Amino acid sequence: MTDGTTLADDAQNQLRDIGKAVKDRVATEAGAKADTVRHAAADQAQSAADAAEAAADQFDSNSFQAQAAHRIADQIEGVAAQLRTTDINSLVTQTSDFARRNPLLFIGGAAALGFAATRFLKARNPQPATASDHDDPWGTARSMPSQPVLADIDGRARHG
Repeated sequence: MTDGTTLADDAQNQLRDIGKAVKDRVATEAGAKADTVRHAAADQAQSAADAAEAAADQFDSNSFQAQAAHRIADQIEGVAAQLRTTDINSLVTQTSDFARRNPLLFIGGAAALGFAATRFLKARNPQPATASDHDDPWGTARSMPSQPVLADIDGRARHG
């Protein structure tokens, strides 16, 4: 019976070793991907800070708008620097701790960031959306007259 027990123990040890190797490989690859994402986020944050600085330069240097834009740019640059220098596990821990301590501020900040990102992305697309015939479910885009239609007293239509 010792041979069966030894064989089972060997198989269990091998499976444990394989599981550990797979876990280590996945953790290494996930860490590499997280670093790539972290650096990309830092680059995006730096681009946003540069855009805020450029916006500040459009205002009078003593104006409230310029000062606010400079302050925003400084804050975003701080976030970019933190993203570059802090490992992903620390960032996740800091973010979750902040969210637990200040849930309303965290949710409000996330919403404000979402609105700002939406406005920023819309501002980056300077061409307005054009409606085509297939977008109009009623087919009225071409059939609408350029002038309003008025009715005469006898009911006949005339263009005003």
